[in-house]
Amino acid sequence: MKTVVFSDIDGTLLNSEHQITPRTKRAIERLEASGTPFVVVTARGITGTYPVLEQSGISCSVITYSGGVILDEQRRIVDHHGLSKAQAQEIVEFCDAEGFDMVWNAYSFEDWVVPDKSDARVQKEESIVMAEAREGTIASIERDEVQKILCICNPEKTHEIERRLKERFPELSIALSAADLIEVMQAGTTKARAVRRLCDLWGVDPADAIAFGDNYNDVPMLEAVGQGYLMANAPAELLDRLPLHTASNDEDGIAAALEKLGLL
Repeated sequence: MKTVVFSDIDGTLLNSEHQITPRTKRAIERLEASGTPFVVVTARGITGTYPVLEQSGISCSVITYSGGVILDEQRRIVDHHGLSKAQAQEIVEFCDAEGFDMVWNAYSFEDWVVPDKSDARVQKEESIVMAEAREGTIASIERDEVQKILCICNPEKTHEIERRLKERFPELSIALSAADLIEVMQAGTTKARAVRRLCDLWGVDPADAIAFGDNYNDVPMLEAVGQGYLMANAPAELLDRLPLHTASNDEDGIAAALEKLGLL
C-alpha cells in the first residue's frame, strides 16, 4: 500500500520552542528512508517554511499558505491558488476602515508585505518564522496573485474579527490558525484541497494517507485522509470533535504515532 504522511508545522512538527526535536527528526528520516514521503503542510509562507526545515536538515515537498502553493522537493512550484490583488486590497481596506485590533500581512509567493515593520506583532512573527517582511502596500506587490492575508490579532478580539470578516467576505476561505491568527484566502484554498491534489499527482489514495495537526485550519486536512491525528495540545473543542489523538508537540506526538502505526 502506498501512503504519505502530512504534517502541520507550528504546534505540531515544532515544539513550544519552535524546534524540531531529535526524536521527531529521527522519525522523519526513518520514514523517508523506508520510502514513505513526508510532506509539510503549513499556513506559513514560502520564505517562512524553509528556514526551519534547513535548520534540521529536512528536505521534502511542502504545501504552503494552507494550500495556496505546493512545491516539490526541489522547490519547484507544482500548484498555486490565490486571491487577486483587487480582492486583497478590498480585504485590507475593510480591516483598516473597521479599526480592528490587528495588523495585516499580505503574502504573494516569496513576497511578504506589511504596512508597518515596526509593529511588535510583525517583529514577533519574523522571529518565529526566521524570515523578514518588507514594508509596503498591496499595490507594491509585483505578481498578480496574493495567496493569503494574515491577520495578527489581539487574542481577545480574534473571534470577533473572524466573525466580522466572514460576514463581509462570505465567499472567501477564512480560518483560525492560532489564538491570534486569522488566515484569509481564496475560496477553496484549504490544506485538504492541496493534500488531495498532491495525492492525485503521486497516485496515492487519500484514504491511505496520514496527517497531523493541532488547530482549526488543520481540520479539513485531518478529515480528508484515512488517519488524521490531532496533537494533545489542540483546542479542547477539536479534541472532542475528532477521534484520533496523539501526544503533544512537546512530547514527540508525531514520532509516537508513527511508531505505534509500525511505520518506523
